[in-house]
Amino acid sequence: MLCCLLAALGVAGCGLLGGHSGQTAAAQVGTPVLASRPPSPSPTPSPTPSPIPTCSGIAPGFSCEMQQRIGDVLSYLAGTPGSIGIVVHDRATGAVWGNVNASAEYPAASTMKLAMMTDLLQRNAAGSIHLTSTDMAEMYQALYISNDDDANALWYRYEDASFLGRIQAFGMTHARFTSSAPNWGFMYCSAQDLDNLMNYVLHDAPASVRDYLVYRLQHVSAVDQQWGVWGAGPANQPGNKDGWEWDPPDVWITNTVGFAGVGQRFTLAIMYSLGGYDGSADPTGFNYGIDKLSQVASLLFQGHVTSPPTALPSAVP
Repeated sequence: MLCCLLAALGVAGCGLLGGHSGQTAAAQVGTPVLASRPPSPSPTPSPTPSPIPTCSGIAPGFSCEMQQRIGDVLSYLAGTPGSIGIVVHDRATGAVWGNVNASAEYPAASTMKLAMMTDLLQRNAAGSIHLTSTDMAEMYQALYISNDDDANALWYRYEDASFLGRIQAFGMTHARFTSSAPNWGFMYCSAQDLDNLMNYVLHDAPASVRDYLVYRLQHVSAVDQQWGVWGAGPANQPGNKDGWEWDPPDVWITNTVGFAGVGQRFTLAIMYSLGGYDGSADPTGFNYGIDKLSQVASLLFQGHVTSPPTALPSAVP
């Protein structure tokens, strides 16, 4: 299980799937009482105006509602141990918000599999490689349950150090290998890198590549992959690629990247490094991490916290 965790904390609203509009009603004036007819009924009370989201100015370019939600995320994460990097992007308006650690580098863990699959699918579409049915079966497993063995098989068959140069075109400018033997599982990147990657897939990749990856990310395993961006809730049609790892003796890495909203309107990337838990005996660090990421997505896209996700840290990452 190769997925990642490290670092020191920083955190992250407003403009989403429908705002609140205030309503006011003109005061009604009662009819004067006349001797020849009974008094008119009392005026109907005016409806209470709906609250109008306040534009906080935290994330200019987003709707007032989303600005408010980003503020809620910042409040929710205040005092959270460890280090967290967050980037959210509204693809309809072009607005982007990142917290103080948006460009900080963290172990990428299995989120890097999304970059590798994007690279392989594009090269296949261009005719420079020819993916077989075996390759596609391995790609499915690498995305559906994040299987490391299948990802490694694809890496050793098609990838090498040149991978790093190709993913620069995806906007992954902070990505780097951390091992003398280049491998997807030994890489660092930033939340901004992951958000750039997701936007590349949705906007710049060939349609066949985009459609395949959107479908696969929307149909990941419910056993251990539906957390993080998945916290956006089913109404927002989320899709995600998660990643995690335990770095002995006591650091958990939990990462997520994906999209939410009709037409994949929003992208979100979160990378979280949490220390203080012995992964050999206590999976709490994993559970704590995936809950934090899921709650951030829920606050952004549903406007409230949600039930903690359940997943198995012992499952293949």
